[in-house]
Amino acid sequence: MKRFITMIAMIAMISIAVPAVALDVILQAPITDVQTLIDKNGNEYVRVIVAETRTLNGIEYQTETPVMAFGNQVDSAKDLKAGQEFKAICASRIYKDRISYTVLKILNK
Repeated sequence: MKRFITMIAMIAMISIAVPAVALDVILQAPITDVQTLIDKNGNEYVRVIVAETRTLNGIEYQTETPVMAFGNQVDSAKDLKAGQEFKAICASRIYKDRISYTVLKILNK
């Protein structure tokens, strides 16, 4: 009986898992905000907010999108300022219909 309940629980967890799609893209957009923060493990990371232009059903609109810099990208990202043009190779992710990016390499240095 215990094994049966465990199997049902595992099947339920697998069926509700949301697959994350990650693509590498070159992101070029104006920076609206830059913040240096500390994660729960005490490591620094940088959150850059960029203004992206998107199109939905032929309607063009602006949205602010977070771009996160971790590890060896933190020092380069710290030098960025609001108002600058951001250009980087990023991994994009879609979670709950929202796009976010992780910096792989900053190109505007």
